[in-house]
Amino acid sequence: MRIAIFGIKSMPAFAGADRVAERLAEALPEYEYVIYVLRDALVPASAPNRRYVRVPALPGKHLRAFSYFLLSSLHFALRGKADVAHVHNSDFGLFVPILKLRRVPVIGTFHGTHLGPAEREKWGRGARVFFRYSERTFVKCCDELTSVAPLPPLLDREIRHIPNGADPWEDPEPDGELPMKMKRGEYVLFACGRLDRTKGLHHLLTAYRGLQDAPPLLVVGDFSHDPRYSAEIQEQAMSDPRVLLHRSLLGRDELFRLVGGARLFVFPSEFEAMSMMLLEAIACGAVVVCSDIPENVATVGEDYPLLFPSRDPDQLREVLGQAVGGSAADVAGAVLDRARATFRWDAIARSYAAAYRDARNRISAKRSATRSMSNFWR
Repeated sequence: MRIAIFGIKSMPAFAGADRVAERLAEALPEYEYVIYVLRDALVPASAPNRRYVRVPALPGKHLRAFSYFLLSSLHFALRGKADVAHVHNSDFGLFVPILKLRRVPVIGTFHGTHLGPAEREKWGRGARVFFRYSERTFVKCCDELTSVAPLPPLLDREIRHIPNGADPWEDPEPDGELPMKMKRGEYVLFACGRLDRTKGLHHLLTAYRGLQDAPPLLVVGDFSHDPRYSAEIQEQAMSDPRVLLHRSLLGRDELFRLVGGARLFVFPSEFEAMSMMLLEAIACGAVVVCSDIPENVATVGEDYPLLFPSRDPDQLREVLGQAVGGSAADVAGAVLDRARATFRWDAIARSYAAAYRDARNRISAKRSATRSMSNFWR
């Protein structure tokens, strides 16, 4: 079966939906994947079951994504060949009808929704209107809907919950030097893909400022996504010389080595669907402090001792103090065992394979019914 992948940006992946698509291609080697990526992204790694279509895009925050989605869908409508189209993220929703011109089933995967005021503060009114219509079209036009976090029915459509996964990771150079000359066990780490207010970094900086004996705090992420918030973070960080900012993304191995070498990994998000970053930090064996939003609790468990109330820097400071001052290796081991049992990529890949089959069967059934009705009226 050939699967066309839409809605991601690059491969090798840095984070989020891109990482999910990459892991699915690795976990389902019996399928052939045609993956649409940005032309100016990294050169994709070659693999026996993957072919890449490199798509140009216009510059600019909004035009870049819009033009990339449009050109991807037009290329597929005119020249694409696949048995199933798999669209990651509802941002792509307005272009799903173009994909359906090829008369193939379309799987749509939510990696978070755009409905909700707090998590969408960064967007202007026009962008919010676009996202709402895009999400509505996504729900109405996709043949099968999945989500990495549980979602209620939308527009009377049931949404299949398929979580993200994480494989245990071990540092290939356990005694080697870490990136940025960091020392093992002597820093606290915050890392994300695209930095915006929903990541909660401002809460962490406020909490950290009150910890007198804490090790340095290293922040890693893409600071170009939300310039206003990034400027606020840089101003806040300037008041504390212990805070180190790395304003761009790192490759997978570099990032994972930093995660595995940290004394603590802090994940203070206000909003997530199901975070690959949190899962991967757990997979690296890190001691994780995270906010108590439902998606994080679903990942670490309700009885996880290093949860703190979301958006509460005072409580975060208290949990950080406990974690920095004590030994939490047993906590990291327990949550890693839970992730191994619950979020296995082989089981997750089988769930997506079932969604592909169900979508094809649904389309075949519709076509058979249409032919039957046509024959009846002849």
